Amino acid sequence: MAKVAWLRTLDDRDRDRAGAKAFVLARLRRAGLPVPDGFVLPPGASPDDPDWRAELGTAYHELGGPVAVRSSSVVEDGAAASFAGQFATILDVHGEEAVVEAARACLRSARRAAPYARAMGEAAEAPLAVLVQRFVAAPVSGVVFTRDPRDASALVVEAQRGAGGVVGGRGAPERYVLDRASGRLRSGPDAAPAVDEPTLYAVVALALAAERLLGAPQDVEWALAPEGPVLLQSRPITAADEDVPDPRLRRLTRANVGEVLPGALTPLTWTTVGWFLEQGFRAVAAAAGVLPPDAPPFLALHRRRLYLNLDLSLAVATRLPAVDAREAERLVLGGGAAEARDVPRA
Repeated sequence: MAKVAWLRTLDDRDRDRAGAKAFVLARLRRAGLPVPDGFVLPPGASPDDPDWRAELGTAYHELGGPVAVRSSSVVEDGAAASFAGQFATILDVHGEEAVVEAARACLRSARRAAPYARAMGEAAEAPLAVLVQRFVAAPVSGVVFTRDPRDASALVVEAQRGAGGVVGGRGAPERYVLDRASGRLRSGPDAAPAVDEPTLYAVVALALAAERLLGAPQDVEWALAPEGPVLLQSRPITAADEDVPDPRLRRLTRANVGEVLPGALTPLTWTTVGWFLEQGFRAVAAAAGVLPPDAPPFLALHRRRLYLNLDLSLAVATRLPAVDAREAERLVLGGGAAEARDVPRA
């Protein structure tokens, strides 16, 4: 039996063989949507198997160029749990040995995802495939929520210069809000946008095509290739299945709180430790006289992980004596905003 399966050969019977991420990409590709070429190492493949390594090497050289190596679990990207950010993704991988090592890293990441799986009621040791795709060295990449979890009438596009920036949490993305019914742009960057209007609407059209094909609102990862936008992942929007977020929350970050509580939170942890931390933040800010009136929460739970309200934290920091906007970002993020600011994709 072949050790690898090309995306172009997968069909509706191959979800368990390919994992959810690769299976959905194969569906998009069969429907004529632009998806970078690639192949899958099915669950159970071992980097120590000489036959496995030989077939991997042959497929890698056939694919050509740098690749992205990504985990593809049978339990991720579901309607109830996305597993976003739980499994490994290694971008811009060069050379056969580096691809083998990246595949090993993906397989090891299954252990890292086990706490999240248990918190979401999924199997902690679910089979994991490895997806190898041609890497897109994109000048711009991002994500689309085909239906904003906070406003069902809106569609949201986030974009950032470079490959993998938004989903990797590198820097503050640009945010474009469009009306789902009319396609009219409601809001976007004030100046020098990373995405021109034709590209923006091309990205939206692809995301909505994925939604129609897959039958539900989607969280779509995209990148701008030389030939135009391509799709890198599509999964059902799961945030709507959690508690409705406070509509005043716009930008979140894992800075600081991600070190305190790095893993998935159980409901008990969120309602006890989360509440305690929120009250502590508010008490300190109020005592210092820097808490804005009717301030939204400092903390938010997104896909079972803890986030800090970036906008409120910056607003509080700039109220401190001799602290300007740049210094506030350093205090909150521990460095320059370009390196550390995050959006909840993980």
